[in-house]
Amino acid sequence: MEILAGFAFGFVGSLHCIGMCGPIVLTLPAGNHGMLRYTLGRLLYNLGRVLTYTVMGAVIGLIGAGLSLCLLQQDLSIIAGASIVVVFFVGQIARLSLPFPRSLGSMLLKLQGAIASLLRESALPSLFFLGILNGLLPCGFVYLAITAAAVTADVVQGMLFMAGFGLGTVPAMVGFSFFPRLVSPGLRSRISRILPAFTLFVGTLLIVRGLNLGIPFISPKLAPGSTPQMMRGHD
Repeated sequence: MEILAGFAFGFVGSLHCIGMCGPIVLTLPAGNHGMLRYTLGRLLYNLGRVLTYTVMGAVIGLIGAGLSLCLLQQDLSIIAGASIVVVFFVGQIARLSLPFPRSLGSMLLKLQGAIASLLRESALPSLFFLGILNGLLPCGFVYLAITAAAVTADVVQGMLFMAGFGLGTVPAMVGFSFFPRLVSPGLRSRISRILPAFTLFVGTLLIVRGLNLGIPFISPKLAPGSTPQMMRGHD
């Protein structure tokens, strides 16, 4: 089931979220309203992130469905995986700094400004909208999840995968809100370095899934003309 696959994806990689988004979590307004309100605020913040990822999943699933009209889903999986691997090695070997479009840079500055404004407020709705905006920030881990969701080539399946992905990151993010000292800045820096290896793993997995090797759940064998579901075998 896509939501379970997405949850596993998010849960396994959620240490990266602590490394990258930990500082934002620590600056969330706390207020002086007791532990119940503090807990509710953190849950609303994470609910906002999950909502953003879910909408992303629906959009990218629709795009994947459009691509599947001219490609078999297994071909789409191979192309997606190969793209991830190529980008990985370009980044690791050449250490290229890719140009950032000026228009996107302007949008990012506006997004950061809106986040900074919400961080100065302590109302519960502000924390929810802060989570929504945080889900829009550039993140390599989220991009990996989006690529995996695109391979589902289905709006609902893509939505479920990204919803599961968001939910999978919640335990680590909420836990870090209550026990930040368990993860030092140095450890967060080391955790953030996990993403390259995870990137290569996901890219390789997507390629293997498209090779029709007959391995249940990993690379299910398909009849000619059939298409696989992203994270499960052929029924």
